[in-house]
Amino acid sequence: MNLNVSWIRSRNALSLLRERLTPKLVEHKQKLSRSSSAVFVPFCHREDQLNLLFTKRTETLNSHSGQISFPGGRCEEGETARETSIREMEEEIGVSPSQVWGNLSRPVVSLKLQNVYACVGYIGHFEDLKMKLSPNEVSHVFTVPVEDLVHSRFEKTYQNQRSRRQWEMLADRVDSEFDDQQDRAENIRRISQITEYTMPVFPSPIDTDPDIWGMTAVMTDRLLYTAFRINGYKKHTFTPSVS
Repeated sequence: MNLNVSWIRSRNALSLLRERLTPKLVEHKQKLSRSSSAVFVPFCHREDQLNLLFTKRTETLNSHSGQISFPGGRCEEGETARETSIREMEEEIGVSPSQVWGNLSRPVVSLKLQNVYACVGYIGHFEDLKMKLSPNEVSHVFTVPVEDLVHSRFEKTYQNQRSRRQWEMLADRVDSEFDDQQDRAENIRRISQITEYTMPVFPSPIDTDPDIWGMTAVMTDRLLYTAFRINGYKKHTFTPSVS
């Protein structure tokens, strides 16, 4: 996307970004169970540019090993999304946020059909962070300038490998064009026929790392749309192919 987003390089870019995001963010105050997870989406300054910080998970983890993610993990019983995301970031990279702006309004549903909440905020200047990475969870961290993310998104096609039962469970959680609960069966039928679908992807700045994809890319795309839609940023549209 060739957009004019030069304001993100201005001296007051952080306050402008916060002003654009916070009206669309919410505070999930409900206490969550261990079936839910939460991540922290950390904006930071690096070389006077606003960046997003990502982690690369270690290859030894049982879940999502070697993938790019935001700091986060499973909720402890009775925690809020904010509490989980901050605790997990402190455990994984040894950093606490200096500003917490709120949560994305809707959780992202993982392939394991778990709700993953995203808490958004600011962690300061990258050069000043005294990070302590958890060697069992985090291989390394890197940052990407927000302006680069705006211009670099592309789409990738994936094959549908979900079972019928997974689609039935997912049908209760995804946006539907059907307002009446009696139409749930039709919603299940419609989405269970999907054979492949496209999702947003962002390139990693490190050649040996995988691209930023999956839930992390979906969350990134939602945030960029909220901040830059006035500049013409188009949110990725879920475009399935059906049998």
